Amino acid sequence: MPFAGSPFMKIAQITPVYPPYAGGIGSIAYEYTERLRARGFDVHVTTPAYRAGGKVNDPEYVHRMAPVVEWGNAAFIPRLRKVLSDYDVIHLHYPFFGGAEVVAFDQIVSGKTPFVVTYHMDVVASGLKAAFFAAHRRAIMPAIMKRADRILVSSLDYATHSDIKLLLDDTRVIELPFGVDLDRFHPGHAPNVRARHGIPNTEPVIIFVGGLDRAHYFKGISVLLDALELLNDYSWHALIVGDGDMRESYEAMTRVTPVAKRIHFVGKMSWDHLPEYYRAGTIHVLPSIDRSEAFGMVNLEASASGLPSVVSALPGVRTTVVHGQTGLHVEPRNAKNLADALRELLTNPTIAERMGEQARRRAEEEYVWDGIMDRLVGVYNDVVK
Repeated sequence: MPFAGSPFMKIAQITPVYPPYAGGIGSIAYEYTERLRARGFDVHVTTPAYRAGGKVNDPEYVHRMAPVVEWGNAAFIPRLRKVLSDYDVIHLHYPFFGGAEVVAFDQIVSGKTPFVVTYHMDVVASGLKAAFFAAHRRAIMPAIMKRADRILVSSLDYATHSDIKLLLDDTRVIELPFGVDLDRFHPGHAPNVRARHGIPNTEPVIIFVGGLDRAHYFKGISVLLDALELLNDYSWHALIVGDGDMRESYEAMTRVTPVAKRIHFVGKMSWDHLPEYYRAGTIHVLPSIDRSEAFGMVNLEASASGLPSVVSALPGVRTTVVHGQTGLHVEPRNAKNLADALRELLTNPTIAERMGEQARRRAEEEYVWDGIMDRLVGVYNDVVK
């Protein structure tokens, strides 16, 4: 095994999803991988085969394994165990149903490889899925967490209200927020985006960025659409950036409202074009409805872009936006409360602009990737020692 901090350290990122799949866990695994490799670490990604089908142009260090069984984003990959012994550090992104069990079994049987877990979020569901997740939480999750050398959480606020709250007195639990690329996301204007969707440069734009599929039910799009209908008497347009199997349903909901012509479903944006959509915005919104939303990377992207955010006052999510300074908190699932907060910023553009400026400063002070990666490397150093 190489010495701590050595650029020859070989690190596995084990994740349930990975780009081009749009999702927070995969995005973080991607950022960790690319930024660690830029520092000289030998980082490899193991993830299930891309479910959307088609050819994915992955680099040689991204390894996709076909699952034996899959259910939504759960994918049982028993042959994952064959490669775990090749690494100096295993970094599991949890929840990963079907992959986490394999890693836990390997740790029980061998337990030789330093093991780090990022606990991204609780899983909330109903019906059969709820029963499955509850059984996993009781039987499997404790075995995984017990064997982790370090457990990383994006905020202690979220962890305090999550399924791992009983571990918070454990010295292995470390708060490590995620970061944002301040060069990619920055304040500015995007008149070309507005022109593309027929939006005058003089009108405020409310922007939402997120998945429109069943897996991202918790994003609260229905709440947002109800809130926008309550703002019919005010001047605004809305950009809904994202795609998925629920998009047609949301569009149908919109068509029967008096604000239909002002709500623009623009689809998923490429890596290159997403930043300019934030720059076309005036106010960012994330109306999540439950604790499946644990952080909200889009809040950081909006902050870096100089936008105030209106977000649900959920554990973890609320840490990314300072109420009254960089945006506003609202009650989850409350369309009137959301509409009132949006109205406050729409009718007070000077306040909205000041909040956006403060949001950018906070991003520069607290969410710079370089500092966060220094801390992650420090975690790896500690477990290798």
